[in-house]
Parts: sequence; C-alpha cells; structure tokens
Amino acid sequence: MTGKSKKINWVWLILTFGFYLVIANITPPGSLSVEGWRAIVLMICAVVTWVTEFIPIGIVSCLLLFIPGLLKIQETSIVLQNFGISTIFFMFASGIIAKAFIDIGLGYRISLYITTMLGRKSKNVLLSFMVCSGLISSVLADIPTTIILSSIAKEILDKNGCKPGKSKFGRSMMIGIPIAACLGGFATPVGSGINVLCINLLKNTTGQDITFMQWTAIGLPLAIIMILIAWGVLCVMIKPEIDEVSGMGNIKEERKKLGAMSKEERKFTIIFSITLLLWITQSLTGLDLTLISLICISVFFLPGIDLMDWPTAQAATGWSGLLIVGASNALAMILSQQGSAEWISEVFLGGFVNSSSLVLMFIITAFGLYIHFLVPVGSAVLSVSIPIVAVLAEQAGVNPLYLILILGYTSKCIFLLPLDPIPMATYNYGYWNMGDMTKPGIVISVLWIPVMVAFMYMAIGLKII
Repeated sequence: MTGKSKKINWVWLILTFGFYLVIANITPPGSLSVEGWRAIVLMICAVVTWVTEFIPIGIVSCLLLFIPGLLKIQETSIVLQNFGISTIFFMFASGIIAKAFIDIGLGYRISLYITTMLGRKSKNVLLSFMVCSGLISSVLADIPTTIILSSIAKEILDKNGCKPGKSKFGRSMMIGIPIAACLGGFATPVGSGINVLCINLLKNTTGQDITFMQWTAIGLPLAIIMILIAWGVLCVMIKPEIDEVSGMGNIKEERKKLGAMSKEERKFTIIFSITLLLWITQSLTGLDLTLISLICISVFFLPGIDLMDWPTAQAATGWSGLLIVGASNALAMILSQQGSAEWISEVFLGGFVNSSSLVLMFIITAFGLYIHFLVPVGSAVLSVSIPIVAVLAEQAGVNPLYLILILGYTSKCIFLLPLDPIPMATYNYGYWNMGDMTKPGIVISVLWIPVMVAFMYMAIGLKII
C-alpha cells in the first residue's frame, strides 16, 4: 500500500467514525427508537466501509457482527443467528464448482465453440461473446465467466491491432462481456449468490418462498432480452472501427487441438448435469438449492472422481464475499427487527402507499437500479432495500413478493458505477474507464425499467408467481 493510499484510508476511517459518533447521538426523528436510529447510521457506515475498503471487507464484516451488541443496538447472539444463512454455503459451493469448471478446461472448450457461432462481422462477434457470457453465467459464477471470455477476447483484439484506450471495438468487447455476465447471472437462482441472498431475505422478512422454476420463468427470458438490448446499445454508442474480425480461424484451430473431451470433463459434465436437474426439479423434490450444491462438490472429492482437492478448494473460496453476505444479512435483519425499515419506508416511500401495483413496480424498478449510484454493492443493496420495500408492500396492500423479486433482478445492475469485481475483471486490460461503462449503462438501465415491469406484470397475470 502506498503512502497516499494509507492517508486516504485514515481519512475515511476518521470520517466514518466521526459520522457515527455525531449522527447516532442525535435525537431519533419521529417515532423511531434510539436502537432503530443507530441501526440506520451503522448500516450507512457499513456500506461506506465496504465500498471504500479502508479496512479489508472480510475483517470489517466480522467486526459488524459484534459492534451492534457493543452499541446496544441488538444482542450479539441474535446478530450471529442472522449471519448463519444458507447463502454463505451456497456461495462456497458455487465457487468450487466454478473452479473445477475452469481447471478441467471445460469452460475454455465451451467458449471456443460459442464465440464463433455468428460469424466474423465485428457486431456479430460482440454478440457471440455476450451470449456466451450470459449463458455460462446463468449457472456458474459471473467472475470466472468474465475472466475466461475476456482472456479469449484479448487474444482476438491483439491480432486485430485493437489497442487499449484507443480501440472502440475493444472497448465494446471488454464492457459487453461483464455486462452480459451480470445479466445472465440473474437468469436462474444459482447464477449468483446474490440471487440466493434475495430468496433468503424474502423468506426472512415476509415468510414467502420462490422456487427455482418460478424465478427462472421470469429471469431467463428477461436476461435474454436485456442482453440483446445491451448489445444494441453498445453497437450504437460504441461503434467498432473494424467491420470484420480476423483471427477467428485461430479459435477453430484451438478447438481442433483440444480433441475429444477428457475423462475429467466427462465426469464434471455428468455430475453437473445431475446437479442442474436437481436444481430444476427442486419444487418436486423439496431439496434445498444449497444442499444440492454441497452434495455436488462433495462428489468432486470422492475416490475415483478426484476433480478437486481441499487446498485447491480453499484457494477458490472467496472468504470476503462469504463474510460480507452474512454480515449484510445480519444488518438487514436489525433494520427490520428494530423498526428502522418501517420508518424509512414511511419517510421516503410513504407517498406511494396509495399507488397502484403497476406504479409501485415502476418506482421500485427505478429505485433498485439507481440506488447503485449510492450503494454499488449488490448484496448491500438487497440488505438495505428488501426490509424497506417489504413494509411498503404491506402498507400498500401489494404482495411483497412482486416488489422484492424486482429488487433481486435489478441488484445485478453493476454497470452504472462499475466498482464490482465483475467489471473490474476486464478493467485492467485498459480498454475502458469508469465513464465509458456508465454512459451506455444509463441507457441500458432506462430501457430496463419498462421491460422489467412488463415481465413482472405478465408473470402475475399468468400466475407464474
């Protein structure tokens, strides 16, 4: 860490600590309790700390499990109960599945076939990469998907003389891949740990549940349409400087070099196909998504299978991500239990209580998208928003499932303020800067609003949910 970075971190530490000391000791507004007011201030401080990372995310997430007890906001035993959610174990399992997928070479094999499917025209190549990114990320983690495809894209860009910082085609490719990965990531519940977090918070705050097929019936077609919209926006706003892409023949040569599927690839394909079938038939079997995922990775370790060893699995586990999801859920439940969510809902959304369900869907969709300018972390968006929206729905006489699902899908909007690790996976290639992604991101998000509402309205009409 440089001297400048250390100074900035000290500034953030002092500002955050000072903010809590001053604001938390103000007389709570309205009917809000002291504990409820302090819970709101603590959540703001938590989000700032997660975004700025002046203390490592994993460390501060652990601290936040014990700070509410110290500050007399909530008993530590209750906070710890709300930390231990199934989402953490699902994310642990999905990280190991993604690691096996990459290490055995199956991800590379699949991407080599899909990225050439629409021909050599630059716009078609972009669409091929985005479709491939969306498809893979619908059942596997977004970050490894982005890493695999961006590495293939970089090779093609180099062969076409597309220089970082100058090439518009390179910019559209390196922006399009992570955007498509994020959009594909909400197609199914298992496409992202954030989806499972949404399902968990939905159950905790409202007592309602949603099955794999119900989520997918809305998420999959929505993801497909949004990927096509995102592709169209990128083609218009970042017009490629080349018409045809050379070097695609090299990809075909690479496919030939790979030969037939290896024994490990066949093992993974069989195990993952069974896992996918169990995910899809969850409503029939009653098996939990997390349990299915844990059984899947357990099979990887069995003698004769040997697709994974424990040191590799440990290295593949994003411990910081697991801790922030558990901590953000615990803080969200404090907001709900201490009446903070109800107070925020009345103050900021109370004017919409008498609105129709259609109007509320428009409002919540826009809210779910543009709150990313303030809170660019998907799990934090859900943790802050779901308890608030649940109260609003109850007051308005609308099924909270409708509005919370909207938040679940829109929490994947990471391209307005691209600080998420997914876009950062291509940022280091140097083809785009923050503004380059934000500009098309604003247009995509504007178009997302009516599409999202239309899908949700149809889902209600067709009784999918």
